[in-house]
This record gives sequence, C-alpha cells and structure tokens, in this order.
Amino acid sequence: MKIVGKFILLAASIVGLFFLLNLVEWTNVFELKKNQDRLEVKIGKLVLNQVKDLYEVIEDDRIDSSLDSLFIPLLKENYISSKNYDLFLVKSTEVNAFALPDDKIIVTTGLINFLDSSNYLSAVLAHEIAHCEKNHVMRSLITNFGLDLLLSGSGTGEITNFITGQAFSRKLEKEADELAIDYLVEAKIDPHSIVKVMELFDVYLSSADDVSWVSSHPIPADRKKYLNQKIDRLDVDSSDFKNPIDSKTWVELQEMVSKYDTQD
Repeated sequence: MKIVGKFILLAASIVGLFFLLNLVEWTNVFELKKNQDRLEVKIGKLVLNQVKDLYEVIEDDRIDSSLDSLFIPLLKENYISSKNYDLFLVKSTEVNAFALPDDKIIVTTGLINFLDSSNYLSAVLAHEIAHCEKNHVMRSLITNFGLDLLLSGSGTGEITNFITGQAFSRKLEKEADELAIDYLVEAKIDPHSIVKVMELFDVYLSSADDVSWVSSHPIPADRKKYLNQKIDRLDVDSSDFKNPIDSKTWVELQEMVSKYDTQD
C-alpha cells in the first residue's frame, strides 16, 4: 500500500506541475527575453561608442593576433561561441579590464604592461568572460539604474562610468572569479594564474594613489582564499597545463603595446 500511495502522490505531483506549466504565458516569457536581448545590444553599442570616445582603440594586426591566441581558446575550450564576442585593446595607463553589455571586453595597455605572464592575462580574460556569460553587466545595470532609464537610452555617460569603474557586487565578483577557474582548467591553463593576479593587484593597490577598485571588489586577500579553496577542491593535474603563447611572444606583445603607450 505504501508503494501505491507514493505512486499516486507522484502522479498527482506530475499532473499539478503540468497544470502550472500550462498557466505560464510562454509567449510572453520568450518575448521578454527577446526584448532584453535587444536592449542589451542597444546599450552595448551606445556604451562601446562612448568608450571609443574616451579611449584610443589600438588597431594593430600583430597585437590582435597575439591577443586572439589567448582569447579565442578560452571561448572554444569552454564551448562558448565566439560569434558575438569582441576584444578591444585601448590606450590607457590604467591597470584595468572590463566587460560591456553584448559580450564586448575592454583591456587596457596598462594592464598588459603590468602583468608578468600571458597566463595572467588569460586569467583576467576568463574573469571578464564569466561576467558576460553570467549576464552580470545587464543585471548590475538594471539593479543600479532601473529598466526605465535603460529603455529610455539616456544616462549613457553614467552607465559607462559605472561599467569602467567595475562596480559589480562582491557576490558577482566572486561568482566570476570561481567560474574563471573552471574556464582556465578547461583551456589547460594553470588556474593558480588568477591567484597570482590577485597577488599582483595586492602590490598594486598598496602603492597606487587611486584605490577605488577596492570599493567594488573583494580585497585580494579574500579572493585568494576562496580561489585557492576552489582549486584545491578541483584537485587538478598540473601536468596538463600549458602556456597559450610562449614567453618570447608575450615579451614581444608587451614591447608592441609599450610603443603605443609612449606615443602622444
């Protein structure tokens, strides 16, 4: 009897779930998703145009090729379509990288000159890809500016300042950090690279006059702690790791980027 009773309960639950699903206006749900996608494309274009007004975008085939050697494998090895992704290098002494709406990622020349290894740049890119894949940019914009303002198309300057300032919540930053580890492991890149980046940021923050980065990020020491904990849980085999580009190519990339930094 107990088995019959459980079967009846399961059947009743399935019927109830089916009834509830029939009450959902799926057409409206899909239409809402479509409208949100259109909004993201619209805001992405507005913000990207403003970023291009604020920064000089470097267009150099040799630099682009080296950056693609780091960027594309991260997408490919994690089964992320590269169709909509774009990576832009901008001239700035700021040590920064940030994601824009519609899967656009900005990296500064200052960041490349600051990092010691191509693996470290891969770690930063993995983090920004995670922000894009988890839709953190749009979620943060809606939370901080409201849907009405975003739909109106006004306030682009404030939105751009918000994005370039990396003002994500600490919860979203942690989610992006931990997902970045997964991306690095799948791409056969040492996940400890992102921990090394935190150590470099720790040094940078202790010597930099502008520490606004701290206000919207977990402090590097906290990030190192939970990152190391996740890596330990994964129990990865370090013999599988590889460098996406060799050290010589990385040095050449930094030299090419440095030439742009010295130009007026």
